Amino acid sequence: MPTVLFVGGDTAFRKQLRALFKHGKGFDAFLEAGNAVEAMAKAKRRSPNLAVLDFSSSDADGLKLAQKLKACKPELPIFLLTADYSLDTEKKALSCGITAVFSKLDDLETLLANARAVCGIE
Repeated sequence: MPTVLFVGGDTAFRKQLRALFKHGKGFDAFLEAGNAVEAMAKAKRRSPNLAVLDFSSSDADGLKLAQKLKACKPELPIFLLTADYSLDTEKKALSCGITAVFSKLDDLETLLANARAVCGIE
């Protein structure tokens, strides 16, 4: 079963994502990182099947972190969550290797459905 890495400085939001994915069934483990350094260390040690990044992480924006993760693990699907969604942000994200961009303000069930699809959970 797939492992998901959640990265973001907001512990309450990470907790919300963890609960969403637990109830979404099909995911095995959840790794959490509050910053880019922690995220890179956990990604190297545990090889997650999906990374979900907060655009405004505490020490690096999600785009920079995505580039670092892709350099280390090119096959890793990466989702980006942002409170300020725009087409420009999405274009920049996709050019950095991010798989999909989601607004934090939308229904997160869409995020879960896409995560299940990317991880091959039916």
